[in-house]
Amino acid sequence: MICDSDCRILNVNAKYEGATHDAFIWENSVVNNYMQSLHQNNEQVWLLGDSGYPQRPWLMTPILDAVEGTPAYKYTAVHGRTRVAIENTFGRLKNRWRCLCKDRTLHYAPVKCAKIITACCVLHNLAIEFNVPEPEPAEIENPNLAMTISEHIFQENTTGDGLIRGRAIRSILADKINRLHT
Repeated sequence: MICDSDCRILNVNAKYEGATHDAFIWENSVVNNYMQSLHQNNEQVWLLGDSGYPQRPWLMTPILDAVEGTPAYKYTAVHGRTRVAIENTFGRLKNRWRCLCKDRTLHYAPVKCAKIITACCVLHNLAIEFNVPEPEPAEIENPNLAMTISEHIFQENTTGDGLIRGRAIRSILADKINRLHT
């Protein structure tokens, strides 16, 4: 899923089953191909991903081993504060459409589940557009069922050109962010 800073869903790909890793879905997505084409045409646009995604020139990920006080550390802090939007979007979507919660399984064929998820995303955007109030947050009866942020760390191929260029661009961004926040 891709969202903007106002929690509007810009893209959702619900065609893969839940056990499919996010990085695999991303690598096989139309949006990834589109972002690559923008990069090849010298567009300076980026999406943000967590450590479960590969660093690429068009996909910025956090710097996990950043030392406190360094430009890399400041970049990672700003990255994390910005990425909160997607976590908020997931939370708002699941709160409004509780059939999407982890403790409520959609008992349908995968194709139908994908259609339900996509419909919920469209309705979510319409609710934002027309200022439909959100329901009160659901109380989670079993705290073990609460959504957790993926802690999967993508194991990158360290010889790839995209990785090297992606890290170089991320380093430039970190330096720019450091200058803005000092």
